[in-house]
Amino acid sequence: MRFARHAKIFRGPLDAAPVAGVVLLLMMFMLLSSLVYTPGVLVELGQPITITRSNSIAFADKTYKPSELGQLRTALKTWPGTAGFRVALQRGADPDLARQVSNLFQIILPAGKNLTGTDNVTVEVAVNFRGQCFYENRMVQDTELKAELARRVKNAARDAKGLTMILMLDKAAEIQVLTHLSDLAHEAGVAEVEMAEQSPTFGPQP
Repeated sequence: MRFARHAKIFRGPLDAAPVAGVVLLLMMFMLLSSLVYTPGVLVELGQPITITRSNSIAFADKTYKPSELGQLRTALKTWPGTAGFRVALQRGADPDLARQVSNLFQIILPAGKNLTGTDNVTVEVAVNFRGQCFYENRMVQDTELKAELARRVKNAARDAKGLTMILMLDKAAEIQVLTHLSDLAHEAGVAEVEMAEQSPTFGPQP
């Protein structure tokens, strides 16, 4: 059985209106695509500390030997600005040396024997040798830290308790940092500030 076909081959001139509409849509897509932002988080790589193939450390147009890590830590401490740092390895570089450089940023607490406690709610604030503050594993500025401390003070007040800030201050940090953070904590309503110390019994062994 054959069915009648109503479709015929088009042999007439094209209608300009549909073609113009398609071209106009294509132009709009091309123009507006440049205004669509790709979602993501801005990552600041920071100042590079390069471990070279010759097992040397390049930082700020200077080269340090593995035995000069103390001089490198001093250079990092006096580096201007608040930007972070990143350790970059060249192909063939020693990964153990890269770990040693990364360990320079660990917070070294001063040794002590006074193990005091508190019944208050506690919050920990860490400060590295450059004087940079870290709260909840992220670097914060004074305004953000003060706001977070004030929020924690309000939460502790609901349980009729005060807030104690445990300051994990690197022993190489300046004393002015301790004074500044203590004043900032008291302005936020923190009840007391305690310095964290490295216990000789439980601390890392040399």
